[in-house]
Amino acid sequence: MKRVYLYLQDGRYSCYADISDEVELPPYSTLTVPPETMTNPYWINGQWINKKQASDRVPNYQEVFAVLPTTQQKIMMQQSQQITVLQTLIMQQNQSNAKSQATNAQQAAQIKQLQQMFMTANQQQALAKAKEEVQQ
Repeated sequence: MKRVYLYLQDGRYSCYADISDEVELPPYSTLTVPPETMTNPYWINGQWINKKQASDRVPNYQEVFAVLPTTQQKIMMQQSQQITVLQTLIMQQNQSNAKSQATNAQQAAQIKQLQQMFMTANQQQALAKAKEEVQQ
């Protein structure tokens, strides 16, 4: 058995594992033990290096504030989003209107057909009535 020390893709130490001697060394692993004195060991260029942890640094808030948008920029972004939403609503309404117009045109054609059918039926009834009167 051999103990291998695994690290993440960025080199940060992850854990150790015991594997059989016959097993090939897996990727992102080494046989070198990270020193116990290291608080944040990273495997870089074939050796363990103690990197400073992010919590050890005092954050520079000026860098953070410089990236934040101004009030005017926030308002403009909000308005831009609202315009996009309105444009989407208008497009949906236009699609709905187009469907309604198509339905209306279809219904108008059906009404014309029904009117023609009624006119034909009325004419046939009138002819039939006229024939009856002539036969009497």
